[in-house]
Amino acid sequence: MRTFLLSTAMIFFGLGGVATAAPPDDMAQLLTGPWGRVDFNWQPYTGVLAKNSCPVAGVRQVSTVGLFGDGGTMWIEPDKQKLLLHDGGPAPRVFVFARMETATSAIYKEGSTERRLSIVGVDRLTEERVPAPAGVPATKYLRCKIKK
Repeated sequence: MRTFLLSTAMIFFGLGGVATAAPPDDMAQLLTGPWGRVDFNWQPYTGVLAKNSCPVAGVRQVSTVGLFGDGGTMWIEPDKQKLLLHDGGPAPRVFVFARMETATSAIYKEGSTERRLSIVGVDRLTEERVPAPAGVPATKYLRCKIKK
């Protein structure tokens, strides 16, 4: 009986450890891929700002995202408790996981700045500073297609 209780407790705590580690990893996996900026109504930008939105043909790879590539705003890659954000610059920006707020919202640190990334739908993402500056709306993104 004692062995049974001990093994049950080990399984329970083992699964509890997996459950607490899974949400940040799951969240990071949901963020993977190219993203393009949209306006406050979730509509792609037009005119001179259109390059920040998702291109119709999609984005080929990490190195072609940004103003001087295919277009879009960023490509997110998860990497062990952090996100690598490729935005067309020479090196990716690094967002280090800080904490989960909800099942679809997490706080990441970029240097000393905290940012909330929230999944709003299957293909929608918002980003805002924490605490949010008064009168500054969250930045909205739509997922871009990956060009084959």
